[in-house]
Amino acid sequence: MLKDFGLKKEEGVRRSAIRVDRDGTWYFQGAEIIRKDILSLFYDSLHLDADGYYLEIRGEREYLEVEDTVFLVQGAELVRDGEEAFLIRLNDGTQERLDLNTFRIAEGNVPYCLVKGGRFPARFLRLPFYQVAQHAEHDEEADEYFVLLNGRRFLL
Repeated sequence: MLKDFGLKKEEGVRRSAIRVDRDGTWYFQGAEIIRKDILSLFYDSLHLDADGYYLEIRGEREYLEVEDTVFLVQGAELVRDGEEAFLIRLNDGTQERLDLNTFRIAEGNVPYCLVKGGRFPARFLRLPFYQVAQHAEHDEEADEYFVLLNGRRFLL
């Protein structure tokens, strides 16, 4: 199946027919992939190693061209069901608890966290970042912003 999404080699450079842009939109040979069943298969088959993102289906591996990250955090909500936690909504249609231990602000003040059991980075869109940041407090002495959840400080 993946041989249909083969590599194009130009002067020894591996080029993938599959690309994910900064907005999380998937493309095959420049055309947007809109079929939900294909996207679902791709999300389920996604891996990340030192060489980058790749799909592995039936033993065949295809690396992707990814502008930033495959996963985007599209929403965040503070929930209190036993313990306080942020529930985040991802662009693949899933939800999970935000692991604030993995939260970081990268170059350009862009927030990221790890998702899917810590296997993939996810970039926060502006609104969900504000949905988390509205719960932040400022430590004047340390000049740091943090979120207090379950009696524990998480730096932003």
